[in-house]
Amino acid sequence: MKHLQTMVMVGLLIFISTFAQADESSLDKAKNGAVELWEKTKTTTSEIVSSASDKAAEIGENSSEIGGKISQGAKETGQTIWDNMKELGAATSDGAKKGVSKIRDFVGDES
Repeated sequence: MKHLQTMVMVGLLIFISTFAQADESSLDKAKNGAVELWEKTKTTTSEIVSSASDKAAEIGENSSEIGGKISQGAKETGQTIWDNMKELGAATSDGAKKGVSKIRDFVGDES
């Protein structure tokens, strides 16, 4: 266990010493690289957000169109069903009237 700790400490010292010995140009390069990476990250993130926003708007428009078509179809279907129900109701009413008339005629004949 002590050997492992010793090796870790030696590794850390070597790692720290390389940074301590780094010259200014290396640090400037690292800084410039980090700034460049940050700018690319911001640009890419902005493009992704813009693209996602555009796609969401497009999906919203498509959904609105589909909803309108469904609504129109439902109205037409509802009107067709209503018309058929009125016809069915009229036929049922006529059938009931005829049935009542037959019963009256039959009952009238029996009395």
